[in-house]
Amino acid sequence: MEQKIRVLNSKADADEILYKAPYFAFLDILGFKELVKGNFHEALTDLYEKLFLTQVESTAEKQRAYAKSRSEKLGENYTDSNLQMMSISDSILIWSEHGQPSALFEIVFAVSRLLGISMVQGLPLRGCITRQRFSVINKHGAFSILGKGLVHAYDVEKKQQWSGCVIDTEIINYFRSIEKLIFDRDIPSQVERDKLVFEYDIPLKFKGAPGICREKGYAINWSESIITDDIIRDAFNAHNKTDTRPDSDTPLKISETINFHNFCLKKKMH
Repeated sequence: MEQKIRVLNSKADADEILYKAPYFAFLDILGFKELVKGNFHEALTDLYEKLFLTQVESTAEKQRAYAKSRSEKLGENYTDSNLQMMSISDSILIWSEHGQPSALFEIVFAVSRLLGISMVQGLPLRGCITRQRFSVINKHGAFSILGKGLVHAYDVEKKQQWSGCVIDTEIINYFRSIEKLIFDRDIPSQVERDKLVFEYDIPLKFKGAPGICREKGYAINWSESIITDDIIRDAFNAHNKTDTRPDSDTPLKISETINFHNFCLKKKMH
């Protein structure tokens, strides 16, 4: 049987074929159990509203401004990602409407800002960005999110041994392949060239054992010069959430987070 090859005759064709799969991000507060145990309920809810929910709302506002600036810069080549954010207990869920480059830039921007501001406010986050399939069902204002994308992002988030966020290697490789296919050039993807994402040896937990193993991957650059090593150390213990277990892996998480932070600062200088 003869196979039909679809030719990209328009931007609409490219959008449908190349960029149909949207992005999904899952972020979680580290030390949330200790946070709950270490604070009275009234103090906990006040902390949650003033810090966690406020930073989600602030990031949503900044992301809209970022999207507007990119729209003005790119003109008709820009398509609104319609990025959505939802906070559930100690988790933040973010998703786009499509998988175009604008959506990738905007979800990476949102995640990067959340990671940085959360660190400063003493609520370090950890997460994953994927484009595995997921569905968002909205019935009378009640949202349900399901699919392999959610399960995958949750599983990858739990494996990491730091505060940070990985982005699926498949996403980066996909955009690299598009550069090769369309422009015939072997170069990093645009988010790498803009230093929003760095290739890195991701620290992962050993199964059922202390310590870490490492896996080559890509991580969101959340580092800013105003964030110091001491701010990172303090973030893991702030708000009465110190992990006092004798076998706590928090010191390891702190060390790996500081290492990545300094790695990013050096990369941004070159």
